[in-house]
Amino acid sequence: METFIALGGILMAIAVALGAFGAHALKDKLQRDKLAAFRTGVQYHLIHALGLIAAGMLAVGVL
Repeated sequence: METFIALGGILMAIAVALGAFGAHALKDKLQRDKLAAFRTGVQYHLIHALGLIAAGMLAVGVL
């Protein structure tokens, strides 16, 4: 289950990178509705990564 925690951390880093990419590189290139959809996808990615970390921590007994 430590693997879940490690993968969750990696996915969190990817979510942060995607968020920064969307906020800086795509800001002027996408229409507002498309950018909003991208942000929603990044938020879902982030929430699922947190869930993976939480599941790993629960399985290990940390939480």
